[in-house]
Amino acid sequence: MKPGYVVATLGMGLLLCGFTDASSMTAEDAIRAASVASPYRIPESAAMGKIRYRIATRDGVSWPWPETGEQHVEHDGDTVVLTICHDCGEEPPPSAAELQHDLQPNRWADNGDGNIRMLASDVRGVTVDRRMRWLVGAVRLQMSGPIDFNRYLTSREAFAAQTGDCTELALLLAAAAKARHIPVRVVAGIAYASRFMGQKRVFGPHMWVQAWNGSRWTSYDAGLGEFDSTHIVLVIGDGSPDKLGAAFAKLHALRIVSAQGLLPALASGR
Repeated sequence: MKPGYVVATLGMGLLLCGFTDASSMTAEDAIRAASVASPYRIPESAAMGKIRYRIATRDGVSWPWPETGEQHVEHDGDTVVLTICHDCGEEPPPSAAELQHDLQPNRWADNGDGNIRMLASDVRGVTVDRRMRWLVGAVRLQMSGPIDFNRYLTSREAFAAQTGDCTELALLLAAAAKARHIPVRVVAGIAYASRFMGQKRVFGPHMWVQAWNGSRWTSYDAGLGEFDSTHIVLVIGDGSPDKLGAAFAKLHALRIVSAQGLLPALASGR
């Protein structure tokens, strides 16, 4: 799949909660309705650099945009300005207790599962970045079945089914990373697609993983294969769907006013 295309997106159940007439909607309908139009085509060179987004909301809808190591948040009247690149954000480091929590298994990202531990057992690389990139490749190989938008599977279920969408890819990656003693978070937001489900230039709902490398949280995306500056974070969690429905119910109210590329493509050592 070419860079810039969303190859997996959110399960239908999380999206339908934001629509009043969900009974007649298919998964594809819900995803199209939740996608946010981009005012511009975003070339790969810009996506690999730094992008400054100005985002407005309709009907007075607000959202607590999270500051991360890659996303800097500024409020400007009725709009929010998000600056995104590999090291744009100013998120404070987590506490030891928070890191310990981000290593623990849960129902959705279960690093205690024998099959997932086996998947992660051959991981190679001295650095967290190399190990995470190896795990991204292993998860993409395991999830070789057709894309299925209709469910929200746990990491155990996703491993067995070998199919799903970006939710399952993110949950399996999170579980595999924790099996290698890497603290991880599961994040949800939107990511740019030049073409997706009959639409052009949209930000579709998406999920990926952030890993702690000892000094900062860094994003890894098993759905698209690579994090870039078109990944906009809405909510940070541990894979549980509890907070996600509320976040994605807000998507219909978002309007991207501008997306300004501030720098050319960055090598950034990645």
